[in-house]
Amino acid sequence: MIENVANAVAQQASDKKHMTLEEFCGTIRRMESQGQDGVSLFNDVISQGYAPDLIAEDEFQHSRRLERITSEITRRFRQEGLRMVLVAGPSCSGKTTTSRFLNHMLRDNGIQPCVVSLDNYFLNLDQRPLDMNGEIDYESFYGLDVKQLSRDVASLLSGDQVSMPTYDYVKGERVYHGNTLKLENNSLLFLEGLHALNPQLVSEIDDELKFKLFVTAQATIYYGEKTGLGEHDNRLLRRIYRDFNSRGASALQTLQWWPGVLRGEHMWILPFASHADAWFNTSMVFEFSAIKPRVLQLLKEVPESEPEEYDMARRLGRMLERIAPLTHDDFVAIAPKRRFLLSNEGK
Repeated sequence: MIENVANAVAQQASDKKHMTLEEFCGTIRRMESQGQDGVSLFNDVISQGYAPDLIAEDEFQHSRRLERITSEITRRFRQEGLRMVLVAGPSCSGKTTTSRFLNHMLRDNGIQPCVVSLDNYFLNLDQRPLDMNGEIDYESFYGLDVKQLSRDVASLLSGDQVSMPTYDYVKGERVYHGNTLKLENNSLLFLEGLHALNPQLVSEIDDELKFKLFVTAQATIYYGEKTGLGEHDNRLLRRIYRDFNSRGASALQTLQWWPGVLRGEHMWILPFASHADAWFNTSMVFEFSAIKPRVLQLLKEVPESEPEEYDMARRLGRMLERIAPLTHDDFVAIAPKRRFLLSNEGK
């Protein structure tokens, strides 16, 4: 059985009569639903050197889904006067990476995307709302300077040149470095961030002029009791990896923040997911294998003196230990395509 599936994955590119990636993932899900060990099948395929074929098929399937979204955006831009694309999703769902891919595809269609990150419109830390414990509420919609954003968007859509802010995470304040943005006739404004689908955001713009995209990251495999993967663990593992590489945060810090992140999502983000014109799942079949070496090391550094986070780290670590890592060459091949993998950690 394992040999047949491995061979099928290896031959997909040249012979489509063999098992596709969707069928491969479906086989793993069925095995686990029947109490069998689906992870061992995945590991066998990876260890036999078929990861490049698996990755290529995964990327191909993602591209096909993005092409359909791009086609609809292009149609509405040309036929219905679409003015902006709103890209939202919970933490580490892949919003920035998805926006980047869409931007490349839209440029191929003769459309010039202009991206505005909502993160750059955060209020200064001393102006942020507080949560029920009197701490800064980092997840609240009201942590955004909605009025300034609305003024800037209105000016951009009117054809004016606008000075664009940058949020300095070290200082905890919004700053201006002389960056400007101006939309041309073939420009399409992208607003990307956690709260992009909140109806209070740029509410003065008609919904008919907006394309709303909700980005999620729901694991395509590794379900089942044997693996122990929770509903949000895919994004949590991504965030541990990202926070360490881009913000210098320890796994302990990320695990301490995570409950507040989830509370904020249920309050400020998920209620508006149903408003989206399209959903896109960024989960990749290989991503746990890609981040395993670094994240497993970080999880082992969570101290026993923090029992809640220590238990979470142990659970996540046990899950990762069961998954075969990618080789360094495979990691290097995929890292430039995925924002959460943009470091040189591959060994």
